[in-house]
Amino acid sequence: MIDAHRSSGAEATIASVDDARRDDGRIVRGPDGGFERIVEKKDATAGDRSGSEINVGLYCFQGKPLVEALGKITKDNQAGELYLPDVLKHLRTVNVVRIDDRDEAMGINDRAGLAQAIAAMRGRILNGHMAAGVTVTDPASTFIDARVRIGQDTVIEPFTHIKGDTVIGEACRIGPHAHIDDARIGDRSDCGPFVKIRPGTVIDQDVHIGSFAELVRTTVGRGSKVPHVSYLGDTSVGEDANVGAGTITANFNGEVKNKTQIGDGAFVGVDTMLVAPVKLGKGSRTGAGSVVTKDVPDGATAVGVPARVVRRKTVSSDHR
Repeated sequence: MIDAHRSSGAEATIASVDDARRDDGRIVRGPDGGFERIVEKKDATAGDRSGSEINVGLYCFQGKPLVEALGKITKDNQAGELYLPDVLKHLRTVNVVRIDDRDEAMGINDRAGLAQAIAAMRGRILNGHMAAGVTVTDPASTFIDARVRIGQDTVIEPFTHIKGDTVIGEACRIGPHAHIDDARIGDRSDCGPFVKIRPGTVIDQDVHIGSFAELVRTTVGRGSKVPHVSYLGDTSVGEDANVGAGTITANFNGEVKNKTQIGDGAFVGVDTMLVAPVKLGKGSRTGAGSVVTKDVPDGATAVGVPARVVRRKTVSSDHR
């Protein structure tokens, strides 16, 4: 529109769209088809309202003619208000740029209008991903921000929200009911259903994040599993580790967040609580219901409340 204004040499350029459904001001053209005036709904005659060309509300002006025209407008209308479009009647030349896409010219005057605009933009975003080879099972219940990047052959299940600068690799499965914000997810990984992946989380390739898991500021190594009902905060999980159901990292001591490390090939028993800062070594194990408050060496097994090492073994170079 700015380019059209500059090239036309007109004192003003306005944008219009053909949409008879809208109640915005109608553009009235003269016998030669040129711009004549804008008439607001309250002041329009039946003949004016029969037109479908709408004033979008976008303007470009030359500065000096605009200032002069502003001094000439009056409140001589049904609303008793000063209408900015009235300045156009006092300018010598007015150029009109038609917008073909109604969504581009959508007016937002209330929350309902905002919701319609969001829905239009959401549809564009989803269509772009689907055109690039992403399967969106139910676009009506899927919400993806504009900056999100998703690899080919990934499947997005219903009721999924993906926000921020999230990057998802190829051949992943996300959802249903997944909430992912500013995270990285590697190829062939799956997250869901009912997962919450919060900012700062990096998930490697071939990882499984199961139902009702929440991760924040956490890295998960290749081939590892966090099957379900777990909370990992400020945690690093190595490769090929298994985090049992109900595992919780107690990362906040009331003053600061502390880190938990889970080594390659570690096996965390169900209902384990890891009180940070704490480290589970490579190939280590915890028993069901353990409360781990001290580091567990490589290859060791710790059980109990608080957990104590009951067995040690040498970890081979291939933890798998």
